[in-house]
Amino acid sequence: MKRKMFALLFLSGLMVSGPAFAEGFVFGEETKGVTFTSNESDLNVRIRLQPRFDYGDIIKSEDGKSYESESDLYLRRVRLELGGRLLTKTLKYNLTLSADKWDQAGHTNAVSLLYSYVQWDADDALSLFAGKYKLPYSRVSLTSSSKQLLVERPVSTEAAKKVFGKTDAYYQPKVSASGKFIEGVVAYELAFADGWQNGEAIQTGRTVQKANPLYIARVELSPPGWIEKSKSDAPLGKGQHLTLGVNFAKQGGIEYKENGNAEDRSLWGVDISGHYKGFSAEFEYNAWDVDSDDSAVTDTKPRGWYAQAGYFIDGLNIEPAVRYEVYDQNSNRDEMTETDTTAGVNWYAKGHSLKLGANWVHAEYDANASGRLTNDDKKDTYQIQAQMYF
Repeated sequence: MKRKMFALLFLSGLMVSGPAFAEGFVFGEETKGVTFTSNESDLNVRIRLQPRFDYGDIIKSEDGKSYESESDLYLRRVRLELGGRLLTKTLKYNLTLSADKWDQAGHTNAVSLLYSYVQWDADDALSLFAGKYKLPYSRVSLTSSSKQLLVERPVSTEAAKKVFGKTDAYYQPKVSASGKFIEGVVAYELAFADGWQNGEAIQTGRTVQKANPLYIARVELSPPGWIEKSKSDAPLGKGQHLTLGVNFAKQGGIEYKENGNAEDRSLWGVDISGHYKGFSAEFEYNAWDVDSDDSAVTDTKPRGWYAQAGYFIDGLNIEPAVRYEVYDQNSNRDEMTETDTTAGVNWYAKGHSLKLGANWVHAEYDANASGRLTNDDKKDTYQIQAQMYF
């Protein structure tokens, strides 16, 4: 039954795409919002909506021992983006409000501040940044969700985003310096943030008293002629790029309020991404350690990697895509691995401004992995997501 419903929804999307056989996108080229200009200042306004339908093994049975089929229709992302240049072309600003997962089962509806920052581009080699934005690690996480190849990001990188804070840990206030050298062959960012802060519950029965600052460094290398202008998992058949990224993050001296013990947290990762015309591919590996001197707190060392690829078929404007992921939730323990296989297809009606994606996700869990239930060691989910970004 699940497979029949997925097939029906998938075929419906393909039927809608009939006019896309014409040259270009059926509804024209991508749009970039509305811009208001006054002297050297401007304001660009954009709205993004992602209606989403999930079906499959997304709830647990009443006894919690197995997965049961259910459906859920909600808004995966709702964004209002305000940004532009202030007084001079070198001074940028952004304010983005989010109402993500609106009406998703089990989620509390709320509007929050996702981004708020100012950035001064002194020259190509130096940009100074202050405000709330993404921390500079994980290629797939740094890429805008509007340009994802698949409906959801990998589970391991989503877990890595929660290492350095209690709430919206990946999106937190920071100060940073970034830039590019040798016409973009070398790019870098060095950032400092609060990370875990006083009063936050970091472990079961443990809250933070004080902590050292969090620091993150990322470097990207690209061959001449293969430099990426802006990150995208789905370049839609345009240009080429090849980039190797390496990052490291650490926050030490995180003291527990209850007993004065402390822990250190560190994360490192490497990724390589590339595309040539319609073909795109990406590999990423992340590892992080939580080391505590409290004997009651278990040290954890998660590890995760994924590989994904897609091919944009020009004229049809259809892009088949696949991903394979292995996520060891704690390499200090046996049988803690989750394996995910994702297959899907995207149809672009107006580039990333109007598109439809359909994914099948198959997850398998080892005996001690989170997600494993008494009677179920695997689950299948089907995801249909549209994007309207204007």
